[in-house]
Amino acid sequence: MIKKLIIKIKESYCCVLLRVVLQQLSESFVIAEHIKNSKFSQTPEKIKTEILITLHALEKGMSIGNGRIGFGKEKCKNLISLLNLFLSAGGDADFVKKSVSMINGYIAFNKSAGADMMEIEKLLSEFCKEFKIENRDVENGIINMQIERDVKQLPFDRFSSTRFSVRDLSNKKIDIEIIKKALVLAERTPSACNRQSWRVHVYTDERLKNNVFKLQGGAKGFYEKLQCAIIICADIRRYGINELNLPFVDGGLYGMNLLYALHYYGLATIPLTMGHKQGTLRILKKELSLPANEIPVLLVGVGSYCDNYKVARSERLPYNSYTTFNF
Repeated sequence: MIKKLIIKIKESYCCVLLRVVLQQLSESFVIAEHIKNSKFSQTPEKIKTEILITLHALEKGMSIGNGRIGFGKEKCKNLISLLNLFLSAGGDADFVKKSVSMINGYIAFNKSAGADMMEIEKLLSEFCKEFKIENRDVENGIINMQIERDVKQLPFDRFSSTRFSVRDLSNKKIDIEIIKKALVLAERTPSACNRQSWRVHVYTDERLKNNVFKLQGGAKGFYEKLQCAIIICADIRRYGINELNLPFVDGGLYGMNLLYALHYYGLATIPLTMGHKQGTLRILKKELSLPANEIPVLLVGVGSYCDNYKVARSERLPYNSYTTFNF
């Protein structure tokens, strides 16, 4: 009788809520100390993160098909301020030089399209003069690509290096049967104890899919060319109190596998984060009638390749910059 009572108490909503709160509270102390928002202006690594995000925003703007001329000026001004803050906090000058060359690429890209970039050029020149940074190199923020016709025949090292996030898309109609083939390939994704918690929602209706991208907010300027929106969620019912981060691990694994599968079948894709405030996620779930027990993990936009298209350069760090070997 007592054993049954204990089980009933442990399974009660109030008891589970208390345990979840205590679990997250203990994690919150570590997160609050180390998260990007905490002591941001005093920590070069955190400022560097914001610089990388802003640089990528400029790259993304350049990689959109028929993008807006002169885009991103306010972001670029903020970027120069961040570089100033980064150096003042003891940041690495070589990283700043690389960033300056990318800003020069952004300026050159817009000037070639007829935009007036004098204000940005002046701000950058003043910054470089103040910190004695060379301001000669120009790094293009985009790569011009040609569609791979036989991507299925490529060895994996070549295959994986040809997958990019694509914002420069054609109007060629995609076949839903190809999407289904990719979903079949993604079935083999590993998950914690084979729980397969992913729940996938595919939107091809014009109104619904556009609504998904508008709510997510990261595909401005090109979402109309995306023909399909795929939301990957994780079912929280498959996890326990000590596994609150596992839905994102399993959902992330599935997301990457699906991106490769779609690329294998010749479809252009872009992964879009679902890292929003809870209020935004609640609106999204309500608008799309997503069940309360599902956590949105990733949004994948799908479209068709142009024969010739451009992508953000998005240079990757070498593995030895973040890997530690312990022999």
